[in-house]
Amino acid sequence: MNGQKQKFSELKKQAREAMAGRCGTLVGATAINLFLTFSCSLIPTLIFSGTTLYDIIFLNLTLFLFSLLLSLFQAGYLKICLSTLRGEPISVGDMLYAFYHHPDQYVLMFLIINGISSVIALISSIPGFQYLSSPSAELLGTALSIEAELSSLMNVYVYKLIGSLVSTLVLVPFSLSTFVMNDAPGIGPIQAIRQSFAMMKKNFFRYILLLLSFLGLEILASCSCLLYTSDAADDKA
Repeated sequence: MNGQKQKFSELKKQAREAMAGRCGTLVGATAINLFLTFSCSLIPTLIFSGTTLYDIIFLNLTLFLFSLLLSLFQAGYLKICLSTLRGEPISVGDMLYAFYHHPDQYVLMFLIINGISSVIALISSIPGFQYLSSPSAELLGTALSIEAELSSLMNVYVYKLIGSLVSTLVLVPFSLSTFVMNDAPGIGPIQAIRQSFAMMKKNFFRYILLLLSFLGLEILASCSCLLYTSDAADDKA
C-alpha cells in the first residue's frame, strides 16, 4: 500500500474488481467452506449430545480435532482469496493446498491457534454445564420455573458470547499466520505466528474496525435466512 493506509471503501473496491470474472470459482469455494464448517460443528454435537461433564469434555475435544481438519481446508480457501486479489490463477482444487504443501507445519500452527480458541470455548461453556447439572434444569419447561429458567439460559448465552468475543480479540494477532504460511511454504509455524504478530502490531484496532464494517452485511444475511426459515415453516404449516 506504499506505506499509506487505504480506506476500507477503497479496499473493498479493489476486492470487487479483483473478483470480476471469477465469481463462479469463489462462490463454489465459499459454498464448500461453509458446508465443511457446518458439518464440523454439527457432527460432534450429534455424537456427544449429553449433558454430563464427560460429554462436554469429549465434545470440545472432538470439536478441536475437527477444527484442525477444517483449518487445513480454510488455509486453501484463504490461498484462493489471496491469489484472487493478486490476479493469479485460481481453482476450487486450491482448497487442498495445505494438504500437499508441508501439512505438518500447518497442523502444528493450527494446534497452537485452535488450542487457544478451544481453551477459551471450554472455559465459557462451564456456566452452561453448571446450569444443566443444577436441580432447576430438571424443572425445564414448568410454569413455576420459567422466569428462573430464562434467567439461567440468558446467563449461559452471555458467557458464551463473552467467550466468543474474548476468543476473537485474543486471536487477532494470529490472523495473518495462515497467509504467511501460504506465501512461504516450508516456513515454521512459530516464524509464521511471529510475522503475523509483527504485521498486526500497529493494525490491531484497524483490523477490528474492518471486521465491524461488515457487520451490517452479516446482519442483513442473517435476517434473510430467518425470513426464509419463517416462510418455509409457514408453508409446511
